[in-house]
Amino acid sequence: MGKLKRMMQILLLSVLLTGCMNIDQRILDDVQLVTGAAYRYVDDDIIELTTVFPNYQPDGSVKNETLTTTAILNKENRDKQSLQSEKPMVSGKLEVALYERETAEKGIVDLLDTLARDPSIGANIYLAILDGNPKVVLSKQYGNMDNGIFLSNLIEQNVETGLIHKTNLHIFKYKLYAEGIDPMLPIIEQKEGKLNIKAIGLFEDDKLVDQIEQEKFFFLTLLLVHKGQKDTYAFKTKEEKKVSIVNIKSVRKYDIPEPMTNAEIKINMDVKAIIREYSDGTLNKQKIKKIENELKDEIEKNSEEIIQQFQEKGIDPLGIGEEVRTRTRKWDQKKWKQLYPDIKITVRAKVKIMETGVIE
Repeated sequence: MGKLKRMMQILLLSVLLTGCMNIDQRILDDVQLVTGAAYRYVDDDIIELTTVFPNYQPDGSVKNETLTTTAILNKENRDKQSLQSEKPMVSGKLEVALYERETAEKGIVDLLDTLARDPSIGANIYLAILDGNPKVVLSKQYGNMDNGIFLSNLIEQNVETGLIHKTNLHIFKYKLYAEGIDPMLPIIEQKEGKLNIKAIGLFEDDKLVDQIEQEKFFFLTLLLVHKGQKDTYAFKTKEEKKVSIVNIKSVRKYDIPEPMTNAEIKINMDVKAIIREYSDGTLNKQKIKKIENELKDEIEKNSEEIIQQFQEKGIDPLGIGEEVRTRTRKWDQKKWKQLYPDIKITVRAKVKIMETGVIE
């Protein structure tokens, strides 16, 4: 009798679970899951919204689909797109929000408000700048998935491999409103039929004002991350030998002896790396020492150039002001903005090659 009762309970549970699964499947079949959204000002107060969603084909493949409308408010844009869609549009699966470059230069805080007010959109969605017309760029297929998922994967894997810093809606909003730090976003372009991350966009408040090119990503990551790893760098030595290294562990520390003054600030880096490629055959201890010294010089020179670029623009993406703020009770945002451009900020690096493969 006990066994029969347990069997009846299992059968009943199976029926209930099957029913729930069918309900979920019907819900998914009856809605349009928006995975990407791109914003562009076509006039001072007219917003063009391009949304991306998957169209699942009978053979199991996914076709990228887009809708584009214009309106003075994004809520109106969503209503217009619903009128063009065969299914209700749902934003709970939104993976990435893009802002056309000229739009980002005007300021994106009002456009961010749309995302922040939607309870179905998570704070971890990726934000990026699109160098091109969203309607044109996003209408093309770039992978075996829709472009919202494709762009999310593009950003995520570059963050995980250490090529770019982590960024999302939550982080951008924190840096936008916090004192002593400014936000950054990746800049994406279409080139030769493919999408790629071409630069890191630098913001003053909510406006795009400058960028860091690909060749400086390694140094920017070292400056940004307190403890980093995985990022890679390739360079030529003074003897024209090509070297590629992987950062297996880096630690960055600030030395701020007199906060809220114009006293020198030092950034100390301890970098441990392995050599993954070398163009001149077998390495010996003498060659390794030369590579360590030249990589040290590369890090210090390029890092200080990046910091000088920031100071000239009056922006602080590294959060040096935030580091100062945590070290003093006399923090004054207005005074810091006056001090920051002229403070001497130096970078000192220690480099140790931990592994090289075959050593002579």
